[in-house]
Amino acid sequence: MRKRLKNSKEAAKYRQELLKSQKGLDPIIKEKVQDPVLDHNHKGEQECRAVLDRTVNSFEGKVQNAFDRYIKHLTDKDLPTVLRNLADYYEQDYTETHIHHTALTVDVKKFKNLPAAQQCSVLESFGVVPESNTAKRANQARKLIKSGDLDMTQIKKGA
Repeated sequence: MRKRLKNSKEAAKYRQELLKSQKGLDPIIKEKVQDPVLDHNHKGEQECRAVLDRTVNSFEGKVQNAFDRYIKHLTDKDLPTVLRNLADYYEQDYTETHIHHTALTVDVKKFKNLPAAQQCSVLESFGVVPESNTAKRANQARKLIKSGDLDMTQIKKGA
């Protein structure tokens, strides 16, 4: 029969034992637990699962709540299955897909953050005579980025 923890003192003792059996590591992030909390399933029978770092425990709860709120009504799959599918989705190679239209703003901002001399050098490498200020040079860069000639992923600040 499973033991029911009677009070916070028993829970603290169990938390210490469990953390020791986990070798001090958080089972989710595989890092040393800094601020230990005893995680438990908030649904069903409230069973204790492991000792997590407080911040990781908060993250875990937010993930569960987000699933319940936004996804659960769309599928009969459980949270672990959806998370595995999400991990697979993230790990796919998207390097040959189209670039989202909002990336233009990101790339222009990256160009603006380059030192002025580097901005001029980049523009000159495309045969463009650089304008006198950053805003005007950014507009020149915007045209090159939009046309596909300038790929800001290949430009490193200060290089």
